[in-house]
Amino acid sequence: MLHFVLLSQVLVSAAFPTLDDTVPCDLSKVTISGGNYNFNEEDNAVEYSCPSGKYPYPGPTRKCLKGNVWEKQNIKAVCKDVRCPVPMGFENGEYDPKNTTYIVGDVLQFECWGGFELRGSKQRTCKENGKWSGKTTICEDYGGFCLNPGVPPGTSKDSSSYSIGDKVKYTCNSGLSMLGSNERECTEDKSWTGSEPSCRAWYTYDTAEEVADMFSSTLSATAEVADPDRNPFAFEKRKIKIKKGDPMNIFIILDASKSVGAEHFKTAKESTITLIEKISSFDTSPRYAVISYASKDIKIVRLSDDESFDPAEVIEKLTDFKYDDHKDKGTNTRGALKAVHEMLVLQELRDQENFMKTRNVIVLMTDGKHNMGGDPQVELTRIKNLLDIGQKDGVLHRDDYLDVYVFGLGRGIDVNDVNDLASKKNGEVHAYLLNKIDTMKNAFDSMIDETDAMDMCGLNKDIPEKYLNRQDFTPQKLKETIIEKFPWIAKIIITRRGIQEICKGSIVAKNFILTAAHCFHFEENVDLINVDVGDKKGLKVKDFYRHPLYKPEGKQDKHIRKSFDYDFALLELKEKLEFSATTRPICIPCTKSSSWALRKKGDDTKCKEHEDILFKEELVKALFVAEEPNKNMEQKDVTIKMGAARDNCLQDARKLKEFENVTDIRDMVTDQFLCAGGTKPLVEPVTCKGDSGGPLIIEYKKRYIQVGVISWGTVNHCDKRGNRITTTTLPNHARDFHINVFPMLSWIKSVVKEDLVYLKDV
Repeated sequence: MLHFVLLSQVLVSAAFPTLDDTVPCDLSKVTISGGNYNFNEEDNAVEYSCPSGKYPYPGPTRKCLKGNVWEKQNIKAVCKDVRCPVPMGFENGEYDPKNTTYIVGDVLQFECWGGFELRGSKQRTCKENGKWSGKTTICEDYGGFCLNPGVPPGTSKDSSSYSIGDKVKYTCNSGLSMLGSNERECTEDKSWTGSEPSCRAWYTYDTAEEVADMFSSTLSATAEVADPDRNPFAFEKRKIKIKKGDPMNIFIILDASKSVGAEHFKTAKESTITLIEKISSFDTSPRYAVISYASKDIKIVRLSDDESFDPAEVIEKLTDFKYDDHKDKGTNTRGALKAVHEMLVLQELRDQENFMKTRNVIVLMTDGKHNMGGDPQVELTRIKNLLDIGQKDGVLHRDDYLDVYVFGLGRGIDVNDVNDLASKKNGEVHAYLLNKIDTMKNAFDSMIDETDAMDMCGLNKDIPEKYLNRQDFTPQKLKETIIEKFPWIAKIIITRRGIQEICKGSIVAKNFILTAAHCFHFEENVDLINVDVGDKKGLKVKDFYRHPLYKPEGKQDKHIRKSFDYDFALLELKEKLEFSATTRPICIPCTKSSSWALRKKGDDTKCKEHEDILFKEELVKALFVAEEPNKNMEQKDVTIKMGAARDNCLQDARKLKEFENVTDIRDMVTDQFLCAGGTKPLVEPVTCKGDSGGPLIIEYKKRYIQVGVISWGTVNHCDKRGNRITTTTLPNHARDFHINVFPMLSWIKSVVKEDLVYLKDV
């Protein structure tokens, strides 16, 4: 279940004042060269503003003190050029030009030394918000257990040792503050703990586009996994019944303290409504609570209220709430988080069985400052303890069940406090600095626009094996449940002269099934083909597409009787599928939907990034779905052999008698094949004839992404009916070969043109 906490805290400015009785200090003494200023009556201070690409120096504000005198400032205020951090810690390469400062528009070019491969951006431009374009540039030699975590501009790193358990510590250059992790550790799964550090000047901020890109990617992935069975809410006033075990709680907490002001509080409410609309577009079932706070908290909607199920009701109550309902205007952030903790405690008491299944997200919108109630970090720690999140035996336990996003808003943000509260997770951003509250609403608006076209692929019902063995399951109920576990699998039946041949496939779009070309005869009559998906049987095929380069007899001059190169085919169904709990699409790499699943959403995401994430290890964990006669579908776990491990696959393929005259085994096992199977270090299951055409899948954060199509194998360890033989030992040279999806993407794109949105470089 997912918990959202939304705290909004900004500063409000009055209109440009004239020198009158409302301004106790002399404004003629606080002008700024090259910029403008407003007087904030709430804070009794001048707020400076500068043109784009400039920032106010020596600071954003100047306060009017008692006695009608300005706080001491030895330097006259002036608008200076925004500067991007210097990449002084760049390793194993060169960058040009090497300047002491970089201003907006300056471009850096990176180059790696011999023996190192460049990852990230080769060219980066200093942007108006004080950040570099692109991604951290890293020169990688692949010599460590973990990849080089890099040295972002403005940081320095204390170590270049990347073995399991090694830690690297980061520090910021003088005058910069850190967002992200100051220490990261190399873990057993070859990833780094924490998040990439970002060292920033006080004037650096995140744009609406950056927030929409980074925040929505992680948020949507969490929400989609939380409950894949709900339809998007129809936005109308009605009671929505949520089943027991509801997987989302959304806490929205609005700061109504003095520094916010009525107008900005209104804008914060509008932004919150936009966020609720965004979340309702996910396939999930949230429960909402709305809390407003200043010195004390007011619970607008409680988690236990009936209307907490209905986003329309929540929006109505939020709309009716007024800023003036708060009398005391202090800032008690800890008190707001305490209200969240109390609601969670009550939820646990009422539904202890399902409480620990919830996914939790806290979104804090604040300037990082609090003036009463104590340290909010204390209350956040209590929430983590309640959710059983923390280190156990050196491993971070249940970390996926809590994401804390912190949005720093307004001037004078306490970056350290913002960073301390935010989660630190590899490849994700949880802390944002916004220069004005409108940025938040614009970001949420962008998130909604981008989600409208998103199809949610690779979802399933996550059902543990022990649950499938329940005694009270009827055979029919068990079968229905297993279909929900593998909703993207298609069964293909080809009937020729009364004899049926079975293959598998995968749902890639509402009217397309991906499978293997060798399942079909050339000039196959589509009327002979029927497809079963989910609980739908005997679906008719409109058209059949075989990869044009699939030529099984094309290598007989190389003594290869039958080649499986380009063993790829697509079936177009006559009727489009209606997606449901039993019928869903698999994720295909290098599409917009798979980018969401991989948390790499963004217009600049490259197909190679998908490949690097999915194939990052020499032994890649994968699975296929087997279905033996008169048995239910079953997951079979295998590993894809990459790099040096793949060489052993070639040697095992060479042991086949039919290849004894093949000069180069790579003519049979070309680079487009992925290899799985084998007996070392563990005996892996092999495919049988009825598995042909099925998907080879990688699970990534509970999303299922197809990377291969089952094609052929070196041994047939199955009986005539298609059952796996268990009475004899699997030969050591048992290997399966699957067509890699990545090289086939351009052909898929040429056939499936409507439902899939491809990355630009496909």
